[in-house]
Amino acid sequence: MSTSKLVRNKILVLGRRGVGKLSIIKQLLSITNQSIDSFNIEDKNHSGIKIPWNINTKYYNAKVDFWIDETLHKDHVNKEVIQGYENEENGIGKVVDAILFIFKKDEPTTFDDIKVFLPFIQQYDPAITLAIGTGKNVHNINDDSYEDWCLENGFEYVDMDTKKENIDERIGIERILEALQSNMWEGLTRVSQTASKSSNIDDDDCHNGLIEALSQAKLKVDEEQESLSPQLHDHNSAPFDDNDAEFFGDALPSQREIESMYNQIFCDFDDEDGLDKVIVRLNNLREKSKSLSDEERRKLAASVACSFGMHMRD
Repeated sequence: MSTSKLVRNKILVLGRRGVGKLSIIKQLLSITNQSIDSFNIEDKNHSGIKIPWNINTKYYNAKVDFWIDETLHKDHVNKEVIQGYENEENGIGKVVDAILFIFKKDEPTTFDDIKVFLPFIQQYDPAITLAIGTGKNVHNINDDSYEDWCLENGFEYVDMDTKKENIDERIGIERILEALQSNMWEGLTRVSQTASKSSNIDDDDCHNGLIEALSQAKLKVDEEQESLSPQLHDHNSAPFDDNDAEFFGDALPSQREIESMYNQIFCDFDDEDGLDKVIVRLNNLREKSKSLSDEERRKLAASVACSFGMHMRD
């Protein structure tokens, strides 16, 4: 397969027959006022089906596709199929930027199906990897084993049967939609700043407030810098004091890691829609942190905080 014009805008939907793959897709399309009508949904075998989806947010519009493939019990897995995913010449990994793995919570063997795809996932590192548990847990199987595996392997666990505990919480299908809309898909078209302003005044007020807060913070940093004595740091150590070190422990990021995070967050801040990009990236980092260990989460938080400090000093 030629890879010269491949665009990373595919959502790979994996799971056994009957776990609810098509139901998840139909819910996502329904929420966004779209529908499925281009194929025979009565056919029980949905493997190989491609379903187009238009993602329209206040930041961008993107055309993506759901790719459905059915998984099998580990004893019946066709190794050649798995190798086909991993084969760089096939180009699958170069176009898939999200994986939705769907399983039944009360059938643990359906969860095991994703494990044979780990080499493929680790090789191509898609931006979004969700493990979605469907159905009632009628056998009272401990969900902790699912969550633990997800934490260890970079997945976010989404329980479709979870009850919302507070009004701002995103769970189930809402969380899946939020994750997919937060990704910066290749080939997207950015919404113009003018259109964004005319469509949502409240968002403008929020953005203006944030800009003002950043300006005030920068002014404060500049004033404080004049009265601070120079501090010497090793070239590979972060600018923390003893109190910070006591809190973050071994999770302190190096100067290089801070600079890398700064470039990731603020690389195009001066663009017309730079602030929008920063907000989207911070939201993605927040969701990523949920699948990290406590130490990794502290290190990520420290890197983000210090990158803001660097930005204030620019």
